[in-house]
Amino acid sequence: MLDDIIVESIVITWRICRWFFLQIILMYLMPYLWADHYNGETICLMLLYTTLYAIYWEIVPKDKRLRWLPLPYFVYFGISILLCELAKTWDVSVWYSFSLPLYGAICVILAKICGKQIRRIRKKNRFGKVITYTAVLLFFVTLKSISVSWECSKRNAFEKEDILERKDYLLDKLLVNPPDVLNEMPAAIGAQFQGEWALYSCSMLSAALANISQLYPETKAGNIQYIDSLINIVMSPELRYYDTMRWYEDPLESLDGDESHVSYLSHLAWMICGYKQISGDSKYDKLLSSLCRTMNRRILNQKDLNLPTYPGEAIYIPDMLVSIVALNQYANLNKGKYRDTVRKWVKRAQKEWLDDKTGLLVSFLQENGTQYEDVPVKGSYSALNCYYLTFIDETFAKQQYDTLKSLFWKDGTISGLKEYYDRTCYVGLDIDAGPILFELSPSGTAFMTGAATYFNDLKTRNDILTTGEIAGHTVRPSPTCGSLPEIRSVDAGRSHGWNALRPGSS
Repeated sequence: MLDDIIVESIVITWRICRWFFLQIILMYLMPYLWADHYNGETICLMLLYTTLYAIYWEIVPKDKRLRWLPLPYFVYFGISILLCELAKTWDVSVWYSFSLPLYGAICVILAKICGKQIRRIRKKNRFGKVITYTAVLLFFVTLKSISVSWECSKRNAFEKEDILERKDYLLDKLLVNPPDVLNEMPAAIGAQFQGEWALYSCSMLSAALANISQLYPETKAGNIQYIDSLINIVMSPELRYYDTMRWYEDPLESLDGDESHVSYLSHLAWMICGYKQISGDSKYDKLLSSLCRTMNRRILNQKDLNLPTYPGEAIYIPDMLVSIVALNQYANLNKGKYRDTVRKWVKRAQKEWLDDKTGLLVSFLQENGTQYEDVPVKGSYSALNCYYLTFIDETFAKQQYDTLKSLFWKDGTISGLKEYYDRTCYVGLDIDAGPILFELSPSGTAFMTGAATYFNDLKTRNDILTTGEIAGHTVRPSPTCGSLPEIRSVDAGRSHGWNALRPGSS
């Protein structure tokens, strides 16, 4: 008896896994069918009815299966109604829940029909397995190709909608408690890189919100509050810890000191500049003045005008560029103050820090400000450099962008930016570039979107977005979930000071 139960459990489990994952994969590859409903709720419902029918098929005798076939469906629908009524965050409609099992039934019927045909081919043809695997591969490639074409065809028509949906997605991930922001970053990379990635995520989202406010002025009021919340997240002790850990002192409590802290201070200053630019609010004026005064003093105290991100490490040019961006933005807001420092740095960069082989800004400098020998320029760093330079010197940025594109851009079915221009790397892993596949740098390709958009290089921008659809696909929130994330505020001087922030409050 026990053996029979174990065998039945194994059979049921295998049936659930087989049919559930088939439905998940097919649904992923056909966004034009499910539109806005590829979410956790849909996956839960699919698992629910698949499990009910798998159990039903195993425990009901064969001669009675068809007679009681609707029974699991009624149980499923009753549970789905309860979930819709009781779960406040449940994100699918009753009608959608009602019709979803039809998708599962179609998948099962088609799979059964295809299975019979495949068995016939295998029996009649010596190369049946090869034909079968080839046909399955072509089937999935075809589905993916249709999916990519579908999303790309909607790109121009829904650009504003798409931008705002992506904004809402990122806000939902980052407007949370500071520890939760850090937890969004992979734990495997360690505390330092978790802090770095969290800082960059908040900083870049803040810059995006400032840009969106200019593109769509009706979003400005909300974006001001979002940037305010992001600034407070970055000022929290949890986010500051990665920098405190490396410099053995808190970056905000040592502004009168001489240690660099350039990575943390520059991103925070840039975020505040964006807040000031679109709001006109003087809330952070005193802090911004202190941050920029400190960075300017520390930069000018160095003969080469560069500051290390961490003690004992190389100077990372993208990190330094953020400080120059922040000083330039501050100059725009304060009658040109610190503009001389910006011009000095750009002049030195054009004269001394261009790579001899490529003409691009080097990715790293030695601690004394001199170039390394035989250290390659990285595509991911160069793309980020081009993006930051658009905020500082448009002519220099355009020169760098054109050079980068001529050396690192790879056209093809999957277009993108290579991580290395002078060597082949089909598969690799880099903490900054990400997993390198077919020579392409995921981070570099994504970073290049900024400069491509700025210089109106629409073909390159569209190629990048198409590559993104090939690598994954766009998932939009369902229509029933149209509200923006709750705006929150944090007391930067405490670890857990989160409270709801009412619109209009400071």
